[in-house]
Amino acid sequence: MIACVNLPYFAAAVERRSDDTLKQKPLAIGGHSWEARPVYAFSQEVAHRGVSPGMSLRLVNVLSPESHFLPAARPQYGRVSAEVVDVLTDFSDTIEPQELWHSFADSDLRQTAHGRTLPARYCLDLDSLPLAEASSFVGEMGKQMRAKTQLAPAIGLAQNKFTAQVAAAVARPNHLLPVETGNQADFLANRSIEFLSLGKETFRRLRLLGIRTLGQLAALPITALKEQFGAEIEPAYRLAQGEAVEALQSSPPKQQETRSHWFDDPVEDSQVITVVFRQMAHELAEQLQKTVFQARTVSLMLNCEEGPQQEFVTLHQPTMEVKRLTAVVQELFTAFEINSGVLGMTLAISDLLPATARQLTFFPDTAVSAQLQHTLENLAAKYGHGRFVQPALAEHYHPLPERRFQLTPVIHDPALA
Repeated sequence: MIACVNLPYFAAAVERRSDDTLKQKPLAIGGHSWEARPVYAFSQEVAHRGVSPGMSLRLVNVLSPESHFLPAARPQYGRVSAEVVDVLTDFSDTIEPQELWHSFADSDLRQTAHGRTLPARYCLDLDSLPLAEASSFVGEMGKQMRAKTQLAPAIGLAQNKFTAQVAAAVARPNHLLPVETGNQADFLANRSIEFLSLGKETFRRLRLLGIRTLGQLAALPITALKEQFGAEIEPAYRLAQGEAVEALQSSPPKQQETRSHWFDDPVEDSQVITVVFRQMAHELAEQLQKTVFQARTVSLMLNCEEGPQQEFVTLHQPTMEVKRLTAVVQELFTAFEINSGVLGMTLAISDLLPATARQLTFFPDTAVSAQLQHTLENLAAKYGHGRFVQPALAEHYHPLPERRFQLTPVIHDPALA
Protein backbone atom coordinates (compact mmCIF):
# COMPACT_ATOMS: atom_id res chain seq x y z
CA MET A 1 0.00 0.00 0.00
CA ILE A 2 1.04 3.58 -0.66
CA ALA A 3 0.12 6.43 1.68
CA CYS A 4 0.26 10.02 0.46
CA VAL A 5 0.39 12.86 2.98
CA ASN A 6 -0.76 16.18 1.51
CA LEU A 7 -0.33 19.51 3.32
CA PRO A 8 -2.24 22.10 1.23
CA TYR A 9 -1.16 25.75 1.17
CA PHE A 10 1.96 24.67 3.02
CA ALA A 11 3.87 27.97 3.11
CA ALA A 12 0.81 29.82 4.43
CA ALA A 13 0.30 27.13 7.08
CA VAL A 14 3.92 27.50 8.20
CA GLU A 15 3.56 31.29 8.45
CA ARG A 16 0.40 30.92 10.53
CA ARG A 17 2.03 28.34 12.77
CA SER A 18 4.79 30.79 13.67
CA ASP A 19 2.50 33.84 14.07
CA ASP A 20 -0.99 33.50 15.58
CA THR A 21 -2.00 36.96 14.34
CA LEU A 22 -1.97 35.64 10.76
CA LYS A 23 -4.51 32.84 11.33
CA GLN A 24 -7.51 34.93 10.27
CA LYS A 25 -5.78 36.85 7.49
CA PRO A 26 -5.66 35.90 3.80
CA LEU A 27 -1.98 35.58 2.95
CA ALA A 28 -0.03 36.36 -0.21
CA ILE A 29 3.63 35.39 0.11
CA GLY A 30 6.56 36.59 -1.95
CA GLY A 31 6.87 40.36 -1.68
CA HIS A 32 4.97 43.64 -1.75
CA SER A 33 1.60 44.16 -3.41
CA TRP A 34 3.00 46.51 -6.07
CA GLU A 35 5.75 44.20 -7.33
CA ALA A 36 5.67 42.51 -10.74
CA ARG A 37 7.34 39.29 -9.60
CA PRO A 38 5.28 36.06 -9.36
CA VAL A 39 3.55 35.31 -6.09
CA TYR A 40 5.52 32.65 -4.21
CA ALA A 41 2.58 31.14 -2.32
CA PHE A 42 -0.82 32.03 -0.90
CA SER A 43 -3.52 30.83 1.47
CA GLN A 44 -6.81 29.13 0.67
CA GLU A 45 -8.81 32.34 1.11
CA VAL A 46 -6.74 34.06 -1.57
CA ALA A 47 -7.15 31.07 -3.90
CA HIS A 48 -10.94 31.38 -3.56
CA ARG A 49 -10.66 34.92 -4.97
CA GLY A 50 -9.34 33.53 -8.26
CA VAL A 51 -5.60 33.69 -7.58
CA SER A 52 -3.59 30.85 -9.11
CA PRO A 53 0.12 29.90 -9.21
CA GLY A 54 2.24 32.07 -11.47
CA MET A 55 0.22 35.28 -11.11
CA SER A 56 2.09 38.46 -10.33
CA LEU A 57 1.83 40.08 -6.91
CA ARG A 58 0.18 43.09 -8.56
CA LEU A 59 -2.58 40.93 -9.99
CA VAL A 60 -3.02 39.18 -6.65
CA ASN A 61 -3.60 42.60 -5.08
CA VAL A 62 -6.27 43.37 -7.70
CA LEU A 63 -8.12 40.08 -7.19
CA SER A 64 -7.68 39.95 -3.42
CA PRO A 65 -6.98 43.49 -2.14
CA GLU A 66 -7.60 42.47 1.48
CA SER A 67 -4.63 40.07 1.38
CA HIS A 68 -1.78 40.45 3.83
CA PHE A 69 1.48 40.50 1.83
CA LEU A 70 4.71 39.22 3.36
CA PRO A 71 8.13 38.02 2.11
CA ALA A 72 8.86 34.36 1.51
CA ALA A 73 10.80 32.66 4.32
CA ARG A 74 12.25 29.85 2.20
CA PRO A 75 14.66 28.41 4.80
CA GLN A 76 11.83 28.21 7.33
CA TYR A 77 9.64 26.22 4.93
CA GLY A 78 12.50 23.80 4.34
CA ARG A 79 13.03 23.33 8.07
CA VAL A 80 9.35 22.58 8.69
CA SER A 81 9.35 20.12 5.79
CA ALA A 82 12.31 18.38 7.45
CA GLU A 83 10.23 18.18 10.66
CA VAL A 84 7.50 16.39 8.72
CA VAL A 85 9.99 13.93 7.24
CA ASP A 86 11.36 13.22 10.73
CA VAL A 87 7.87 12.24 11.88
CA LEU A 88 7.21 10.09 8.82
CA THR A 89 10.49 8.17 9.12
CA ASP A 90 9.08 6.57 12.28
CA PHE A 91 6.46 4.89 10.07
CA SER A 92 8.30 4.07 6.83
CA ASP A 93 11.86 3.80 5.55
CA THR A 94 10.87 4.78 2.01
CA ILE A 95 9.60 8.36 1.73
CA GLU A 96 9.32 10.42 -1.45
CA PRO A 97 8.99 14.14 -0.65
CA GLN A 98 7.60 16.49 -3.29
CA GLU A 99 7.91 20.21 -2.58
CA LEU A 100 5.13 21.89 -4.55
CA TRP A 101 4.55 24.80 -2.20
CA HIS A 102 5.92 27.57 -4.45
CA SER A 103 4.49 28.60 -7.76
CA PHE A 104 7.33 29.50 -10.11
CA ALA A 105 9.61 26.47 -10.10
CA ASP A 106 10.09 24.33 -13.19
CA SER A 107 8.23 21.18 -12.16
CA ASP A 108 5.42 19.99 -14.45
CA LEU A 109 3.46 18.89 -11.37
CA ARG A 110 2.85 22.50 -10.45
CA GLN A 111 0.76 22.91 -13.61
CA THR A 112 -1.61 20.07 -12.66
CA ALA A 113 -4.48 19.88 -10.18
CA HIS A 114 -1.98 18.53 -7.65
CA GLY A 115 -0.04 21.80 -7.55
CA ARG A 116 -2.88 24.31 -7.43
CA THR A 117 -3.06 24.20 -3.65
CA LEU A 118 0.74 24.66 -3.40
CA PRO A 119 1.14 21.69 -1.06
CA ALA A 120 3.99 19.85 0.53
CA ARG A 121 3.44 16.19 -0.36
CA TYR A 122 5.04 12.99 0.89
CA CYS A 123 4.47 9.45 -0.38
CA LEU A 124 5.27 6.46 1.86
CA ASP A 125 5.66 2.81 0.97
CA LEU A 126 3.81 0.62 3.49
CA ASP A 127 4.86 -2.62 1.80
CA SER A 128 2.22 -5.37 1.83
CA LEU A 129 0.04 -4.13 4.68
CA PRO A 130 -3.64 -4.91 3.97
CA LEU A 131 -5.97 -1.92 3.73
CA ALA A 132 -7.60 -2.36 7.15
CA GLU A 133 -4.29 -2.53 9.01
CA ALA A 134 -2.79 0.24 6.87
CA SER A 135 -5.75 2.53 7.65
CA SER A 136 -5.21 2.13 11.40
CA PHE A 137 -1.46 2.57 10.96
CA VAL A 138 -1.84 5.72 8.87
CA GLY A 139 -4.43 7.11 11.26
CA GLU A 140 -1.88 6.95 14.06
CA MET A 141 0.67 8.59 11.76
CA GLY A 142 -1.71 11.49 11.16
CA LYS A 143 -2.21 11.96 14.91
CA GLN A 144 1.54 12.05 15.49
CA MET A 145 2.01 14.59 12.73
CA ARG A 146 -0.70 16.90 14.06
CA ALA A 147 0.77 16.71 17.57
CA LYS A 148 4.42 17.26 16.60
CA THR A 149 4.12 19.71 13.69
CA GLN A 150 0.77 21.46 14.37
CA LEU A 151 -0.15 20.99 10.72
CA ALA A 152 -3.32 19.50 9.21
CA PRO A 153 -2.49 16.62 6.81
CA ALA A 154 -4.89 15.19 4.26
CA ILE A 155 -3.95 11.55 3.65
CA GLY A 156 -4.75 9.23 0.77
CA LEU A 157 -4.23 5.48 0.90
CA ALA A 158 -4.29 3.19 -2.14
CA GLN A 159 -2.54 0.34 -3.89
CA ASN A 160 -0.56 2.61 -6.24
CA LYS A 161 1.05 6.03 -5.93
CA PHE A 162 -1.11 7.97 -8.40
CA THR A 163 -4.40 6.89 -6.84
CA ALA A 164 -3.07 7.68 -3.36
CA GLN A 165 -2.00 11.14 -4.56
CA VAL A 166 -5.43 11.88 -6.02
CA ALA A 167 -7.10 10.65 -2.84
CA ALA A 168 -4.88 12.93 -0.74
CA ALA A 169 -5.61 15.88 -3.03
CA VAL A 170 -9.40 15.54 -2.64
CA ALA A 171 -9.41 14.55 1.04
CA ARG A 172 -10.23 17.11 3.72
CA PRO A 173 -7.47 18.28 6.08
CA ASN A 174 -7.08 16.01 9.12
CA HIS A 175 -8.89 13.19 7.31
CA LEU A 176 -7.88 9.88 5.73
CA LEU A 177 -9.37 8.74 2.42
CA PRO A 178 -8.68 5.02 1.75
CA VAL A 179 -9.34 3.47 -1.67
CA GLU A 180 -10.13 -0.24 -1.95
CA THR A 181 -7.75 -2.16 -4.19
CA GLY A 182 -10.48 -3.34 -6.56
CA ASN A 183 -12.18 0.07 -6.58
CA GLN A 184 -9.37 2.27 -7.90
CA ALA A 185 -10.76 2.74 -11.41
CA ASP A 186 -14.19 3.67 -10.04
CA PHE A 187 -12.65 6.11 -7.58
CA LEU A 188 -10.68 7.83 -10.36
CA ALA A 189 -13.49 7.83 -12.91
CA ASN A 190 -15.04 11.19 -11.96
CA ARG A 191 -11.77 12.98 -11.27
CA SER A 192 -10.47 15.65 -13.63
CA ILE A 193 -7.91 14.79 -16.28
CA GLU A 194 -5.94 17.72 -14.89
CA PHE A 195 -4.55 15.35 -12.28
CA LEU A 196 -2.42 13.96 -15.13
CA SER A 197 0.88 15.60 -16.07
CA LEU A 198 0.19 16.41 -19.73
CA GLY A 199 1.13 19.31 -21.97
CA LYS A 200 -1.19 22.26 -22.56
CA GLU A 201 -1.80 21.26 -26.16
CA THR A 202 -2.75 17.71 -25.14
CA PHE A 203 -5.21 19.07 -22.57
CA ARG A 204 -6.71 21.38 -25.18
CA ARG A 205 -7.22 18.60 -27.69
CA LEU A 206 -8.70 16.27 -25.06
CA ARG A 207 -11.23 18.94 -24.09
CA LEU A 208 -12.15 19.46 -27.75
CA LEU A 209 -12.93 15.75 -27.86
CA GLY A 210 -15.17 16.14 -24.80
CA ILE A 211 -12.78 14.25 -22.49
CA ARG A 212 -12.73 15.94 -19.10
CA THR A 213 -12.50 13.09 -16.60
CA LEU A 214 -10.12 10.21 -16.02
CA GLY A 215 -12.98 7.75 -16.53
CA GLN A 216 -13.74 9.14 -19.98
CA LEU A 217 -10.07 8.81 -20.91
CA ALA A 218 -9.81 5.26 -19.52
CA ALA A 219 -12.90 4.17 -21.50
CA LEU A 220 -11.29 4.93 -24.87
CA PRO A 221 -9.28 2.30 -26.79
CA ILE A 222 -5.56 2.81 -26.40
CA THR A 223 -4.95 2.30 -30.14
CA ALA A 224 -7.18 5.26 -31.00
CA LEU A 225 -5.47 7.43 -28.37
CA LYS A 226 -2.03 6.55 -29.75
CA GLU A 227 -3.14 7.51 -33.24
CA GLN A 228 -4.28 10.92 -31.97
CA PHE A 229 -1.63 11.74 -29.39
CA GLY A 230 1.27 9.35 -29.98
CA ALA A 231 2.83 6.76 -27.70
CA GLU A 232 3.44 9.30 -24.89
CA ILE A 233 -0.28 9.17 -23.98
CA GLU A 234 -0.07 5.53 -22.85
CA PRO A 235 1.46 6.15 -19.36
CA ALA A 236 -1.31 8.67 -18.62
CA TYR A 237 -3.90 6.19 -19.90
CA ARG A 238 -2.62 3.50 -17.52
CA LEU A 239 -2.74 5.97 -14.63
CA ALA A 240 -6.35 6.87 -15.46
CA GLN A 241 -7.27 3.19 -15.35
CA GLY A 242 -5.70 2.83 -11.90
CA GLU A 243 -3.34 0.14 -13.21
CA ALA A 244 0.04 1.85 -13.25
CA VAL A 245 2.51 0.91 -10.53
CA GLU A 246 5.13 3.60 -9.91
CA ALA A 247 8.13 3.08 -7.68
CA LEU A 248 8.81 5.69 -5.03
CA GLN A 249 11.93 7.80 -5.37
CA SER A 250 13.23 7.71 -1.83
CA SER A 251 16.15 10.06 -2.43
CA PRO A 252 15.55 13.66 -1.32
CA PRO A 253 15.19 16.46 -3.87
CA LYS A 254 18.42 17.83 -5.26
CA GLN A 255 19.90 20.72 -3.33
CA GLN A 256 19.63 24.09 -4.97
CA GLU A 257 20.75 27.65 -4.33
CA THR A 258 19.12 30.62 -6.07
CA ARG A 259 19.52 34.36 -6.32
CA SER A 260 16.84 36.63 -7.77
CA HIS A 261 16.69 40.31 -8.68
CA TRP A 262 13.67 42.33 -9.78
CA PHE A 263 13.95 45.73 -11.42
CA ASP A 264 11.69 48.63 -10.54
CA ASP A 265 11.11 49.25 -14.27
CA PRO A 266 11.72 47.02 -17.31
CA VAL A 267 15.39 47.06 -18.34
CA GLU A 268 16.66 46.71 -21.91
CA ASP A 269 20.32 47.63 -21.34
CA SER A 270 22.33 44.39 -21.52
CA GLN A 271 25.20 45.97 -19.56
CA VAL A 272 22.92 46.57 -16.57
CA ILE A 273 21.69 42.97 -16.75
CA THR A 274 25.27 41.71 -17.02
CA VAL A 275 26.32 43.59 -13.88
CA VAL A 276 23.41 42.07 -11.96
CA PHE A 277 23.98 38.44 -12.96
CA ARG A 278 27.73 38.78 -12.35
CA GLN A 279 26.97 39.92 -8.81
CA MET A 280 24.57 36.99 -8.33
CA ALA A 281 27.20 34.56 -9.65
CA HIS A 282 29.74 36.02 -7.22
CA GLU A 283 27.33 35.58 -4.27
CA LEU A 284 26.53 31.99 -5.23
CA ALA A 285 30.21 31.12 -5.63
CA GLU A 286 30.94 32.56 -2.18
CA GLN A 287 28.09 30.46 -0.75
CA LEU A 288 29.51 27.32 -2.37
CA GLN A 289 32.97 28.03 -0.98
CA LYS A 290 31.58 28.57 2.51
CA THR A 291 29.71 25.26 2.45
CA VAL A 292 32.48 23.44 0.50
CA PHE A 293 30.13 22.36 -2.29
CA GLN A 294 30.40 22.41 -6.08
CA ALA A 295 27.59 23.01 -8.58
CA ARG A 296 27.05 20.82 -11.63
CA THR A 297 23.92 22.45 -13.11
CA VAL A 298 23.51 26.19 -13.70
CA SER A 299 20.27 27.80 -14.94
CA LEU A 300 19.39 31.40 -15.75
CA MET A 301 15.81 32.64 -16.05
CA LEU A 302 14.83 36.06 -17.42
CA ASN A 303 11.30 37.31 -16.73
CA CYS A 304 10.62 39.52 -19.74
CA GLU A 305 7.56 41.56 -20.63
CA GLU A 306 6.76 39.04 -23.38
CA GLY A 307 7.13 36.09 -20.99
CA PRO A 308 9.83 34.11 -19.17
CA GLN A 309 12.87 32.59 -20.87
CA GLN A 310 15.18 30.01 -19.33
CA GLU A 311 18.49 28.41 -20.28
CA PHE A 312 20.51 25.84 -18.33
CA VAL A 313 23.70 23.83 -18.68
CA THR A 314 25.07 20.74 -16.95
CA LEU A 315 28.81 21.04 -16.44
CA HIS A 316 31.15 18.17 -17.16
CA GLN A 317 33.24 19.22 -14.15
CA PRO A 318 31.39 20.78 -11.14
CA THR A 319 32.70 24.13 -9.96
CA MET A 320 32.75 26.55 -7.04
CA GLU A 321 35.06 29.09 -8.69
CA VAL A 322 33.82 32.66 -9.27
CA LYS A 323 35.46 33.04 -12.69
CA ARG A 324 34.16 29.71 -14.00
CA LEU A 325 30.62 30.29 -12.73
CA THR A 326 30.54 33.83 -14.13
CA ALA A 327 31.74 32.60 -17.52
CA VAL A 328 29.05 29.91 -17.60
CA VAL A 329 26.33 32.44 -16.79
CA GLN A 330 27.68 34.76 -19.49
CA GLU A 331 27.36 31.95 -22.05
CA LEU A 332 23.78 31.28 -20.93
CA PHE A 333 22.90 34.96 -21.26
CA THR A 334 24.20 35.14 -24.83
CA ALA A 335 21.76 32.36 -25.78
CA PHE A 336 18.71 34.53 -25.01
CA GLU A 337 16.77 36.46 -27.64
CA ILE A 338 15.59 39.53 -25.75
CA ASN A 339 12.94 41.49 -27.66
CA SER A 340 11.34 43.26 -24.70
CA GLY A 341 12.22 44.73 -21.32
CA VAL A 342 13.50 42.48 -18.56
CA LEU A 343 11.43 42.62 -15.36
CA GLY A 344 13.62 40.36 -13.27
CA MET A 345 16.04 37.46 -13.33
CA THR A 346 16.83 34.33 -11.34
CA LEU A 347 20.14 32.46 -11.25
CA ALA A 348 20.03 28.94 -9.82
CA ILE A 349 22.70 26.32 -9.18
CA SER A 350 21.72 22.72 -8.48
CA ASP A 351 23.16 19.19 -8.37
CA LEU A 352 25.32 20.38 -5.50
CA LEU A 353 28.11 17.94 -4.66
CA PRO A 354 30.63 17.99 -1.80
CA ALA A 355 33.89 19.44 -3.06
CA THR A 356 36.73 16.93 -3.21
CA ALA A 357 40.45 17.55 -3.22
CA ARG A 358 42.14 16.95 -6.58
CA GLN A 359 45.64 15.53 -6.79
CA LEU A 360 47.74 17.66 -9.13
CA THR A 361 49.57 15.62 -11.75
CA PHE A 362 53.32 15.57 -12.29
CA PHE A 363 52.95 14.29 -15.82
CA PRO A 364 53.66 17.09 -18.31
CA ASP A 365 50.27 17.56 -19.92
CA THR A 366 48.75 20.63 -18.22
CA ALA A 367 49.69 24.21 -17.39
CA VAL A 368 49.62 23.28 -13.70
CA SER A 369 52.10 20.44 -14.20
CA ALA A 370 54.40 22.83 -16.10
CA GLN A 371 54.51 25.12 -13.06
CA LEU A 372 55.21 22.15 -10.80
CA GLN A 373 57.97 20.98 -13.16
CA HIS A 374 59.66 24.39 -13.00
CA THR A 375 59.47 24.39 -9.20
CA LEU A 376 60.85 20.86 -9.03
CA GLU A 377 63.81 21.81 -11.25
CA ASN A 378 64.64 24.75 -9.00
CA LEU A 379 64.57 22.46 -5.96
CA ALA A 380 66.85 19.93 -7.70
CA ALA A 381 69.28 22.70 -8.58
CA LYS A 382 69.30 23.93 -4.98
CA TYR A 383 69.69 20.58 -3.20
CA GLY A 384 71.83 18.69 -5.70
CA HIS A 385 71.61 15.93 -8.31
CA GLY A 386 69.94 12.63 -7.40
CA ARG A 387 67.72 13.92 -4.62
CA PHE A 388 64.56 14.20 -6.75
CA VAL A 389 62.91 11.82 -9.18
CA GLN A 390 59.71 12.13 -11.21
CA PRO A 391 57.36 9.59 -12.78
CA ALA A 392 57.19 9.02 -16.53
CA LEU A 393 54.56 6.94 -18.29
CA ALA A 394 55.86 3.57 -19.45
CA GLU A 395 53.37 0.76 -20.22
CA HIS A 396 50.10 2.59 -19.64
CA TYR A 397 47.81 -0.49 -19.64
CA HIS A 398 50.09 -2.97 -17.92
CA PRO A 399 48.19 -5.13 -15.35
CA LEU A 400 50.84 -4.37 -12.69
CA PRO A 401 50.58 -0.74 -11.49
CA GLU A 402 54.33 -0.49 -10.80
CA ARG A 403 55.04 -1.29 -14.48
CA ARG A 404 52.86 1.52 -15.78
CA PHE A 405 55.46 4.19 -14.95
CA GLN A 406 59.14 4.56 -14.18
CA LEU A 407 61.02 7.02 -11.99
CA THR A 408 63.67 9.16 -13.64
CA PRO A 409 66.06 11.72 -12.09
CA VAL A 410 65.00 15.36 -12.38
CA ILE A 411 67.22 17.13 -14.91
CA HIS A 412 67.99 20.75 -14.05
CA ASP A 413 69.91 23.65 -15.49
CA PRO A 414 73.34 23.85 -13.76
CA ALA A 415 73.17 27.63 -14.08
CA LEU A 416 70.39 27.62 -11.50
CA ALA A 417 72.63 26.03 -8.85
